[in-house]
Amino acid sequence: MRPLDILIGVIVMIVWGMNFAIGKLAMAEFPPMMLIGLRYLLTAVLLIPFLKPQGMKFAHIFALSMTLGVLHFAFMFTGLKGTDASLAAIAAQIQVPFAVILAVVFFRERPSRRQILGIAIAFAGVAMLAGAPKTSSSLFHLGLVIVAALLWGLAHIQVKWMGAVNPFVLNAWMAVLAAPMILSASLTIEDGHWDALQNAGLAGWGGVVYMAIGVTVFGYGLWYRILQKYDVSQTMPLTILAPLVGAASGILFLGEKMDAFQLTGAALTIIGVGAVTTGGKTKAKVEAET
Repeated sequence: MRPLDILIGVIVMIVWGMNFAIGKLAMAEFPPMMLIGLRYLLTAVLLIPFLKPQGMKFAHIFALSMTLGVLHFAFMFTGLKGTDASLAAIAAQIQVPFAVILAVVFFRERPSRRQILGIAIAFAGVAMLAGAPKTSSSLFHLGLVIVAALLWGLAHIQVKWMGAVNPFVLNAWMAVLAAPMILSASLTIEDGHWDALQNAGLAGWGGVVYMAIGVTVFGYGLWYRILQKYDVSQTMPLTILAPLVGAASGILFLGEKMDAFQLTGAALTIIGVGAVTTGGKTKAKVEAET
């Protein structure tokens, strides 16, 4: 890879990794699902020019907006609310092994031995994170993060069924469809919406802007261009930076701590996911967003 493209990839991973800490700060001012709904509203406005049919079946994009846009992010950010950002950033990476397992079920793909070993190591690492003897995170909320990772894996399968799609077109339609659904769910399940809108400050609104512009428009716009230029074997190792940045940002900016037991679990998870992402025989692209 060209040095400039490597630099761009690293910047994108930093932006995505920081999303955990920034999301955590934003949820001090907005309920989790309300935060995601506002993110989608802003994303929809920014990506209006990309609202084109492009030969996509409406049923497919609607199903994806339900799985990824509503359920995945509802579980992920509700879980993040009660989990350290550093812990959630690592545990969420189990989504990659889940995607490989689901590909075996739905597409009869055959993972390599290296991928199988990586899956086992990653699950062992997440089990250690969940079984950590001393943690400020709720086991229930960490479980929600893991469910969100499973839903991401299912969304990855849905994207593969759809075939090649412009990521801006995909994110535009997802934002338009998911925003009313997740905001309706927020109004039904969560409370304090009016107070949040009145009192939210830089952390809350900054989080909305960061997720819409930084994570979606900027991050995926640049990352997709890199994916088009290089093989997965060249680009996927960069993705390991995202959870490392996520964990580091939680520790540095939120004052979170990880003991030796948790650090061991985190290391195993990263090693396992790294083996999965670099051990495939086929060229697969990660399409879903963080």
